[in-house]
Amino acid sequence: MLPAHRWTSRYLLIVAVMAVGSACSSSAPPEPVVDLMPMEARVVPEVAAATITAADMLAHISYLASDELGGRDTPSPGLELAAAYLAEAFRTAGLEPAGDEGDYVQRWAYEKKSLLTSESMVAYGETDERVELEYASDFFIIPAHATAVRGSLTYAGPIGAFLDSPPGDLAGRVVAVTTPPSVGMEMLGAIRAAADAGAAGLLIILNRALPPDVVGMVAGQVTAAGLPLQPVPAVGVSYGVAAEMFSAGAADLDRLVSSWEGETVEFSTAPIGGVEVSIVAPLDREASTPPNVVALLRGRDPKLAHTYVVLSAHFDHVGIGEPDAAGDSIYNGADDDASGTSVLLEVAEAFQSMPQPPSRSVLFLAVSGEEKGLLGSGHYASHPTVPIEAIVANINLDMVGRNAPDTVIAIGQEYSTLGPLVERIAAEHLDLGLTVAPDPDPTEQAFFRSDHLMFVKQDIPAIFLTTWDHDDYHMPSDEASEIDADKAARIARLTFLLTWEIAEDPRAPDWNEGALDEVREILADSPI
Repeated sequence: MLPAHRWTSRYLLIVAVMAVGSACSSSAPPEPVVDLMPMEARVVPEVAAATITAADMLAHISYLASDELGGRDTPSPGLELAAAYLAEAFRTAGLEPAGDEGDYVQRWAYEKKSLLTSESMVAYGETDERVELEYASDFFIIPAHATAVRGSLTYAGPIGAFLDSPPGDLAGRVVAVTTPPSVGMEMLGAIRAAADAGAAGLLIILNRALPPDVVGMVAGQVTAAGLPLQPVPAVGVSYGVAAEMFSAGAADLDRLVSSWEGETVEFSTAPIGGVEVSIVAPLDREASTPPNVVALLRGRDPKLAHTYVVLSAHFDHVGIGEPDAAGDSIYNGADDDASGTSVLLEVAEAFQSMPQPPSRSVLFLAVSGEEKGLLGSGHYASHPTVPIEAIVANINLDMVGRNAPDTVIAIGQEYSTLGPLVERIAAEHLDLGLTVAPDPDPTEQAFFRSDHLMFVKQDIPAIFLTTWDHDDYHMPSDEASEIDADKAARIARLTFLLTWEIAEDPRAPDWNEGALDEVREILADSPI
């Protein structure tokens, strides 16, 4: 919103021009017609949206994803530098602080539990002939509350079949499952299923099509990400390492896998005789109070100003991890999620350029701890700085700077009136050059995997704008040089226009018929 003194200056200038015109002779050209329209008639959101540029987006992303910030781990000095940058940008845009105690920052308690990789160990075989594996070469670990477990090895088939129908009793065993070439959230689901069946641990055998060096890549990502502690430890190994483990028990992994690939399943589980697996995954613990950054654009309508549209993005990433082939160990997170965070900054500046704010208030929420399990957004939803029941919608942005230049994916568009709204805005503004696409892989359940989830859990309609995954996801190669800044800027303009529409409409967004019940049912079975 423009400062009052700038509007005063503008009206004084108009009055001066009119006075000069009236003093001229009759032969002078006719005075220009000055149409003093009411302020509301001069509100053109498209003009404000045009202030969002690719250059400004790239400047924000380049700083947030610079080596100076060290990958913005939660917690870290780089995360604090990022928080200070965001707070100053919101202050410059004229937004009110909406954190704790009149500040832009809201802090939350966190005990970082990270794997002590140097002391981690996986071994198998008889006590006097145990084979020890090498971390990040032979295995990776997803740590758990239990830091040391031991159990007999049992094969339970493909991970999909295990999730569909886990065996009833795996007490004291380390249960092994094989994966398809691509695997994601299924791993967390399998860990929970193994724990529910009483297993001591889970052995994840990567698909035979995957090269062995994938183990090291995943080890780096898991170590940097600091995943939430699981109910039982999970160990990932390459197919070749697993075959040697099975061979120690006179079992043929190829034959066992093939039996599941045929039409008839020969067994539900297969004990691997004489093979005992030991997993040691000690933890380092560090207490801290990481920052969220929260700012408020107060609405102009006396009633609607007490309701809120929340724009959210996470500004943390995974910090410093295992180096890649080039020796780069800083996971800069340009797309994940410096891109979404930068949208918040540009949208805030676009609102500042308008002669008046929208009817509703807009809350800008940049959270940390997303990579640790949506912790920062979870804290905000539990400790909101505005009444949670007054939040009418959440627009979440995560990874919006890559892939097809003409497409933005709106995750969750089928659940609420926000879906048709964002489609309409994109269709009405062809200059954005964006097609709103549906979820490309519903099996990944992306609507239940980013910070908007914490608002969804409060029954608040939400939509998640993203441009989806790519090969640089959670890798040191997620650099600002790979960002499509023009696309990111167009998505920021779409976000601004969407926010304006919601904030101006006296009708709040709503869930589609039956959608909230469906969402609640999915959440009841979610591993997050």
